[in-house]
Amino acid sequence: MTAPLFKPPRLPFFYQKCLSRFFLTMSTAINTPIDDSDRQTKPWYRYGWPWFLISFPLISVLLGIMMVYLALTTNNSLVVDDYYAEGKGINQRIERDRSASLLGLAATVTRTEEGLVLDLSRKMPALPEQLSAEAMTMEAGFHWPTAMQMRWVHVTQAERDGEVVLQSIGGDRFLAAGVSLPEKGKFRIHLQPIDNAPWRLVSQLIEVGDRANLSMAAKLPEEVFNHSEFK
Repeated sequence: MTAPLFKPPRLPFFYQKCLSRFFLTMSTAINTPIDDSDRQTKPWYRYGWPWFLISFPLISVLLGIMMVYLALTTNNSLVVDDYYAEGKGINQRIERDRSASLLGLAATVTRTEEGLVLDLSRKMPALPEQLSAEAMTMEAGFHWPTAMQMRWVHVTQAERDGEVVLQSIGGDRFLAAGVSLPEKGKFRIHLQPIDNAPWRLVSQLIEVGDRANLSMAAKLPEEVFNHSEFK
């Protein structure tokens, strides 16, 4: 009898025992019949994966309902019906900003126990010849108003806007008794004489917070007028 050309190496006894147990376990697992009576069946809602698949369209539907509700119940404060009147108003506001710049107006709003106190001040800026005559004419006709209207406009939330009338308590000082500004948020402060004098003051965005004093000033003439003399 011819001897085999290749004789596989003999595995150690430990490895033989491990392999025999492995194949015995696999054979038992494959050939053991499954008894349906021992299987515990659960309803579909007890499993996690159906809810995971349902969550995506459900969230989309809920977000769509929320967007429709917001569209029907909220107003867009940026939409203006009368564009012509609004355009004229913009031109008037620009002219009032220029007048405040020529007069060098500034203001400070102070929170006190009595209410809001407004202090106005005026300091003529250095002007070129083209604007000096106009500034002198405005200064000659200038007088402190008997009352001031103050509005605070929130940067994003129109429902937080407000306004108040401050009465003169002598000269350039005004008081709104029992009134206070919002405690927090970013606002733009608007000041304007109640008698429609041709000037106004508008602040930059101010973080109100718990600040006791809020200051603002008219823009510099070189910021609102286009004259080469300012360069």
